[in-house]
Amino acid sequence: MRSAAFFLVLLIARSVSGAEVESRVLTHYLPQDFLESAVRSEKWTALSLPLKGGLHKGDVVRIWAGGLIDRGNGEQPGQNVNGPEGAASEEAAQLTLAPDPQLAFALLFKAETSGIHKCLAAGKPLEITLTKDKEQLWIGFNDRRGHYQDNHLGKGRRHEYDPLWVRIEVVRLIVD
Repeated sequence: MRSAAFFLVLLIARSVSGAEVESRVLTHYLPQDFLESAVRSEKWTALSLPLKGGLHKGDVVRIWAGGLIDRGNGEQPGQNVNGPEGAASEEAAQLTLAPDPQLAFALLFKAETSGIHKCLAAGKPLEITLTKDKEQLWIGFNDRRGHYQDNHLGKGRRHEYDPLWVRIEVVRLIVD
């Protein structure tokens, strides 16, 4: 009986030793002036993450976002406002970065090897798994052509009310 119990303890100890552990190697908040320039630009803006050694294959980039983007395009400031997850629109042919109606007026991210991803609602992270070393990430706002100069972070006349914010976490799996 003792030998069976000893064998069972050894078996459990061996299975526990090979567990995968998540290790967060970076937490980075994007500066407001960087976000403002990305939201007011008709092109993709490269993200440079301050991570020693760069990004590795298998890293998971988690992107948390919240706040509001004032798209302008109205008589009053604050009339056309949405969060980073965007608002579906039938004006897909006029959109600059991605002509998909589900990606309209959304904050978008893309990596070299994966497609375009839009931010999720506040409180839910967007996860992008990297498939190669030193992979580059880009950020962009999907608005109509010619309307980018109307965009601001926040809402209404005083754009500092509930401004857009983005937190990026890089998570690496480590095998013990």
